[in-house]
Amino acid sequence: MARDKVKPTHYPFVPFHLLRSAQLVSALIVASIMLYFLWHLTHDHYHLPWTFILLLAVSLLTILSLSTTIVLHCCCGLNPRLNVCLNGCLLVLWSVGFALLSWWSSGTLSHVCNKSNWEDETGIMVCRIYKALFAFTLLGFVSTFAAALLDVFVFRRATTRGKYNQMQNIDEKTAFDAPNSVPGLDPLPYETQKPFSSQPAHTLGATGYTVPEEQFNYDTGYQGTHETRGL
Repeated sequence: MARDKVKPTHYPFVPFHLLRSAQLVSALIVASIMLYFLWHLTHDHYHLPWTFILLLAVSLLTILSLSTTIVLHCCCGLNPRLNVCLNGCLLVLWSVGFALLSWWSSGTLSHVCNKSNWEDETGIMVCRIYKALFAFTLLGFVSTFAAALLDVFVFRRATTRGKYNQMQNIDEKTAFDAPNSVPGLDPLPYETQKPFSSQPAHTLGATGYTVPEEQFNYDTGYQGTHETRGL
């Protein structure tokens, strides 16, 4: 049975999969931390911060986008136009989420995770989780930004390869199609390019058949009739 053919990809192998792996790892860790925080906040009847909701949404969307595009990449080839749109939208969400997280947890990030600042082991664990959240949110933002740049580069290269240059301009085409010239023999006059003489030839009847004059110049060896040779 013949195997299905997959359209060749324009993406370089190592950068493409390396950036996608960084996106996937950061999205999984951010989503796990957000689910942990949101569960505890809901259990204790606290208000859910918009920053956490946004980070959870963008991490889940990133996982969904990576899962969809890897299936397309393996089955029918990934279109750079589609991937640049997806990564562009994810980049906007990662940028907003990272900016909100940096502003919202700036005080926590500037402190050392010890008992003098967080009182007990639970506080120290929460401090470390916040710093891990910040680090992997930054990784998600940077990896998505780099992936979007790679998509733009691949899209422009694929578009450039599809362009066709003009083979000849109008002047050259006019000179090429001129009836008084033969390609390869210019600039010789047209009359000198003719393979046969243009002088009038003898005409037999009205049929249009012409006899070249050169045939009358040949020596046929004919010396007359047998009576003439006997004399």
